[in-house]
Amino acid sequence: MKPVGAVRRARDRFEADPASVKNAALLMIAITVGIVLVGGLIVWVFDRQDFPDLGGALWYTLQTVTTVGYGDKVPTNGFGRLVGASVMVVSVALIAILTASITSTFVEAAQRRRRAADEAQDRASAESLQHGLDEVITRLAAIEAILQARDPGPGPTSPPDNRS
Repeated sequence: MKPVGAVRRARDRFEADPASVKNAALLMIAITVGIVLVGGLIVWVFDRQDFPDLGGALWYTLQTVTTVGYGDKVPTNGFGRLVGASVMVVSVALIAILTASITSTFVEAAQRRRRAADEAQDRASAESLQHGLDEVITRLAAIEAILQARDPGPGPTSPPDNRS
């Protein structure tokens, strides 16, 4: 499995269901692993003096990405330090961006749920109001029927004629 492919699949899963904690965690893990693998490989290839084996280079980049920095593996030449600095900047920036993105996704999902609940409540209130109005209309019709049965006059009363 290629690291770039794993990162892409994790990103696709996250985009399909961003409000999932599992998908957010998988994306962050995939990106962290990708940075460790790429950074470790570059350090190992170009700084064999300080990192003669790939395991040591991967350990160094993992410490750097996670900002633990035990100090047991450190580059001493300029290129190794440049790679280390790049891994630091990229991983810290990426984690900050991912954290903000994931947080905004969770906030957006919560707002969508809240809007849906509000809309459902508004519909229920409107239905309740309509039911109440229908009941009032039915009662008024019954009252009119009772009044007409008592006084079957010419129909609805009209205002008095004041032309005299």
